[in-house]
Amino acid sequence: MAEPVPEIAGAATTGGTEQPHELKWLGLNAEGYIAIAFVIFVGLLLYVKVPKMIAEALDGRATKVRADLDEAKRLRAEAEALLAGYKAKAETASHDAEHILSTAKTEAAAIVADAQRQAEAVIARRTAMAETKIAAAERAAEASVRAQAVDFATAAARRIIVAHDDPAEAARLTSAAISELDRRLH
Repeated sequence: MAEPVPEIAGAATTGGTEQPHELKWLGLNAEGYIAIAFVIFVGLLLYVKVPKMIAEALDGRATKVRADLDEAKRLRAEAEALLAGYKAKAETASHDAEHILSTAKTEAAAIVADAQRQAEAVIARRTAMAETKIAAAERAAEASVRAQAVDFATAAARRIIVAHDDPAEAARLTSAAISELDRRLH
């Protein structure tokens, strides 16, 4: 069997369903008071100028972000300029190195050619000096041989003269030897 349902004070029953009783004060229910409180809260926020403070904070933040972006752009442009400068310096250094290398090769070739010319000149001078010394030695040897020939001829003539002890013949042989010496020496 079904037990009877106790009635709650203030609750009305209609056809077997219960309806909660709404509290009303000054003709407003709870939602109305919440709406009024919200309007008062928003009004208070507007009165204290909270939206303006929020807008200023957001504007300040936007300005700071914009300044940071401008600074980043400036730094990037500066870095790109530095990079371009370093690339130009590297390219210039590369060209300078190539120029120095080609100049060094040219100078080395000139030094080698000059050294070769100097060596050839030294060899030519030494060869000429050697030939001069050889010619002088040949002349000295020839003079020495002539002097020895004169000495041998003189000694031979002396022996012949002593062996023939004829004064007339000795005079004739001496004059022949003297005249022959003049012809042989010159």
